[in-house]
Amino acid sequence: MNPHEPKRHYKGIFTDTHNWDQFEHRAGDVFICVPPKSGTTWMQSICGLLIFGDPDVEISYPELSPWVDFSFSSKTTESRLAQLASQTHQRFIKSHSPLDGIPFSKDCTYIVGHRHPLDVHFSMWHHVQNMWLDQINHLYTDNTDANFRAFLANGIEGEGFDQPSLEFIAHHLKTARAMAHLPNVHMFHYQTMSNDLHGQMQRVASAIGVSHPPKLFDRLVSKATFESMKADAHLTAPGAKGGLYYDPSAFFNSGRGRKWVGKLNEVQIADYNAKIASELSADDVRYIETGLE
Repeated sequence: MNPHEPKRHYKGIFTDTHNWDQFEHRAGDVFICVPPKSGTTWMQSICGLLIFGDPDVEISYPELSPWVDFSFSSKTTESRLAQLASQTHQRFIKSHSPLDGIPFSKDCTYIVGHRHPLDVHFSMWHHVQNMWLDQINHLYTDNTDANFRAFLANGIEGEGFDQPSLEFIAHHLKTARAMAHLPNVHMFHYQTMSNDLHGQMQRVASAIGVSHPPKLFDRLVSKATFESMKADAHLTAPGAKGGLYYDPSAFFNSGRGRKWVGKLNEVQIADYNAKIASELSADDVRYIETGLE
């Protein structure tokens, strides 16, 4: 069965969903569709651990899980697609794009993740400071107020896509909600994963159709903790082998929430509340901020 074509084309500083035009899906493919700094790398490693089932093997799961719609790299789209074509294991594929921007097929699995938008914003600030790339540094300066105004003002394409802006994060959730009734679309939240990694990894395993004996599963969960991934940053941080970061371990900053406390004042928080309320229903605001339905 051929996958449906993406319903919408998205173009950002780093992203171009036209890269999917030559993609050939396989039954069983797993698409990891998560906005930046919302648990993408975490979910890539979880899927890799579950699919390979070996907590001791040294594999860079982000390297096995290419970002097909990434357009700002010396590695071409053709080489990423060739990499996928050569893989014999169950493939797991990274994308930051909304679900309507990637190919969709009933015989594939879609793992969608979200995180409190304010945590995304401040996690992204730390991420940008740690990278050699400087294409979005103007959005993450030492001027917290200017950074935050851009976060609230930018749209869902251009620099607002890869920033990511609040409008993009909300749009990503809305496109996921529109498809969440489908049996092959599974939604996860960073906070819920932090609170119950074992239970959420069981959900991932069920979604992608793998299982492991309890003792082995416990070891796989242990390998997916924040502390373990930070310790193995030479493998787990995407781009670490290419020298993308000043410090690969700093890719994993703290893993904690409420990063905005002490950094935003009451007026800024009120502006955020007004903006997100204009983008999402009250139920969806609660979900994206807490993971609670």
